[in-house]
Amino acid sequence: MLFVSGPPSHTLRPEWEADAVVVEPASYLPASMAIPNQLLICSAIKVLIVLLTIVVLILLDPTYVTAYISVNYEIVLIYIVSALTLLYCIVSVIMYFLLAKRGEETPLTNCSLSEVIFSTAGIMGWLIIIGIGGTISQRTIIETGERFGWIGALAGIIVACFLGIAALFTMNLINDKILATGRMRKYEKGYPQ
Repeated sequence: MLFVSGPPSHTLRPEWEADAVVVEPASYLPASMAIPNQLLICSAIKVLIVLLTIVVLILLDPTYVTAYISVNYEIVLIYIVSALTLLYCIVSVIMYFLLAKRGEETPLTNCSLSEVIFSTAGIMGWLIIIGIGGTISQRTIIETGERFGWIGALAGIIVACFLGIAALFTMNLINDKILATGRMRKYEKGYPQ
């Protein structure tokens, strides 16, 4: 604790004791520094997802992709899911920083619901890419098959990251809305006894 003395008083108290004000060290931090832990963790996970998605797009080199002509719709699916993943991750990290400016006590219910929905959609999209990568890697030439095998493996890591995000925000919803002791008696007056 830090003690700051106020203006001298004209009483019989000693000057060091006059009008002491307690200043908490946390009050010096700006509001933008108070980021909830789940937002920090999910931001780090989403940066990892963005990096892995960029690697997947690099592995889709056109010289190797055109070696197997009949996978055009599958390649388009990989591009679509990758583009939507990049858009979702970048926009949600920006949203996290905007939420962090509001302070530590910002309710995250709507954010949690949307994150659970979007991360579940990401899980479904990348599960399709795991299947595409595995199927193409088994039925094509060696180098193209190896690249699609790596795409399937990276898609598996991305699915695990999306599972982590969904689990983190689901636990946030359960703890804040379902198991919160302050909410249990909130609507008690509306029910007949």
